[in-house]
Amino acid sequence: MNPPADDSLFALIGLLSFVLALAVYVWSALALAAMFRKMGEEPWKGWVPVLNTATVLTWGGFSPWLVLLCFVPLGAIVVYVLLIVSAHRINPGFGYGAGMTVLSALVFVVWASILGFGPARWLGARPASRIGPMRGSATRGGAGG
Repeated sequence: MNPPADDSLFALIGLLSFVLALAVYVWSALALAAMFRKMGEEPWKGWVPVLNTATVLTWGGFSPWLVLLCFVPLGAIVVYVLLIVSAHRINPGFGYGAGMTVLSALVFVVWASILGFGPARWLGARPASRIGPMRGSATRGGAGG
C-alpha cells in the first residue's frame, strides 16, 4: 500500500467528519433557538452546548444540574434517557403526542426542527418542574383515586 495515499484518505475522512459535525451542531442550535423562542425562553441558550441540554431538561421537569452526568462514565446514556423523557413532557405543550417522542429518541435534531420551525405554537404550558401535584395523588387527602 502507498502510505501517503492512506494519510490523505484519513485526512479527508477527518475533514468531512468535522464539517458534518459542525453542520449538525449549527442545525440543532438554530432549531433549539427557535423552539426556545416559542416557549418564552432566551433563544441564545440554544447555541450554548451544555446550557441547551440543561434548558431542555428543565422544561422536562428535571434539574438542570443532571447535565453534568455527561462527564462521568455511562452518564451520557442517563442524560440521553432524560432528554427523551423531557421531550415527551414538552410535546403536549406544542400539541403533539407520543409519536414525536419516538422521533426525538431517534433523531433529536429533526424533533427540535419540527417544534421550532414548524407551524406548532406553544400552548402556554409551564415547565414540568413548576407544575403542582398530579390529580388524584395522595396529597389531596384521598386514597389517590
